[in-house]
Amino acid sequence: MSENKEFYVMIQGKKVMVSEEVYRAYVRPIRTEQRQQRRDWKCRIVGEKGNLVRCNKNCNECKYAENGNKAMGNILSLDKLLEKGVEIADNGGTPEEIYLEKERLARIQRQVHKAILQLRPRQQEMLRLIYFEEKKKYEVAEYYGITPQAVHSALNRILRKLRKILNNFL
Repeated sequence: MSENKEFYVMIQGKKVMVSEEVYRAYVRPIRTEQRQQRRDWKCRIVGEKGNLVRCNKNCNECKYAENGNKAMGNILSLDKLLEKGVEIADNGGTPEEIYLEKERLARIQRQVHKAILQLRPRQQEMLRLIYFEEKKKYEVAEYYGITPQAVHSALNRILRKLRKILNNFL
């Protein structure tokens, strides 16, 4: 029966004829995502055994929907998160506060870069490898031909020196 059917998919706004196999492979993930979205929208309610189950009632007759809170029982609703004790922080602030914070961070960054420039070239390179290129200590040790413990000790000395330089800036 499906041998007589023609299957099409839309590619860049054009209807392209494809085989049934290609059509099913193309449509299956789309349909799966649509079903998942419909399931996610359904409220979760306490079932007979005391566990959360999906509501099978008509959303148009739901008490939450009548009050304009269609997703009130949805596990992802903000109200449910607040009930469970999840704190929702507003880390924004006023535009002036955001600007001042960005300026403060930029000033600190400039000071750190100036402090790094006061280190010897090999110390700068070690900091670059570990903190900017995210190399592991054993990789840096192989690069320099030393032990990882030597890298660890050198890094501690570099960071102490950097702190001392930064304390002079502040």
